[in-house]
Amino acid sequence: MRATVEPIKIIFVCLGNYCRSPMAEAIFNTLAEADGRAHLFQVSSAGTKDWDVGLRPDPRTQKLLWEHGYPLSPHKRAQMITQGEIQQADHLIAMTQRVADELGNGENVSLLLDYAEDLPSKDIPDPYPTNTFPEAFSLIEQGVQAFYAHLVRTYHLNQK
Repeated sequence: MRATVEPIKIIFVCLGNYCRSPMAEAIFNTLAEADGRAHLFQVSSAGTKDWDVGLRPDPRTQKLLWEHGYPLSPHKRAQMITQGEIQQADHLIAMTQRVADELGNGENVSLLLDYAEDLPSKDIPDPYPTNTFPEAFSLIEQGVQAFYAHLVRTYHLNQK
């Protein structure tokens, strides 16, 4: 059991918070809810750029999440990460090294695919310009599942 009752603060981060990080947020929340551990986490997503602030996630992201049974909050809108969030998060999970660099590479910053094994690259390419949403989704799903398992082990969350 965790010694503290404060939820673990996790922010998934990509460039615009329009494609990749909302996928990761929805997948993580679904895993935690199915496991009875949602109350142990405070999960959100954000972007390092202000390109898409206020927009709903890309329709292709929404479609993939729906098809795979990962509900996305109807209130989810793209947002840009703040300095306060960067400092207060327990885990800033970046989709690429570029994003990790923009977050300052602090102790709380890691790449999502750092937690997944046997992948040739640790970057999840932006699916928006290349329309590679299924490929990005597959990598994100693998990464989130591995990250979630890491948290359960690290924080000794085996007892719900």
